[in-house]
Amino acid sequence: MSLASTWLAAKVSRRITVTVLTGWGVRPRTTVHDAAVLAVTELVTNTVRHAAHRSPFFELLLAVTDTDLEVAVQDSHPGLLDLPPEGATGGLAAVADLARHLGGELTVQPDPDGGKTALVRLPLTAPTTTPE
Repeated sequence: MSLASTWLAAKVSRRITVTVLTGWGVRPRTTVHDAAVLAVTELVTNTVRHAAHRSPFFELLLAVTDTDLEVAVQDSHPGLLDLPPEGATGGLAAVADLARHLGGELTVQPDPDGGKTALVRLPLTAPTTTPE
C-alpha cells in the first residue's frame, strides 16, 4: 500500500502491520510479530527522515509464505542505504542484528525506477539455539 512520507505514517504503518499480521495468524507479542513491527517502524522512520524530500510517498509491502514473513519499504529516493555492519548501533543496526539473530536478513536493493526497497525477511519460527 502507498502511504505519504510523513511522521504520521510511522504510526499508521505500525497499526496496519499489526492488523495484517494478526489476520494472517501471526500472533501479537511473539518474537516474529514484534520483530516485524519494529522493522516496519524503523524502515518507515528512515524513509520519512532521509527520503521524504525526494519521495513524497512510499510503499509498505507485507508478505507471508509457509516459512517466512517479509516486510519491506520502497521509496523513490535514489540514494541506497548503507547496511550497518554487525555490532553497529542505531535503529537500522538493531533491525539488522535482530533479523540475523532470528535467522533472517535485512537487504536493500535498487529499483529500476531509481528508488530502493529495504526488505526484512524473518523466519516464522525462531531458532531454538542462542547465538554465541
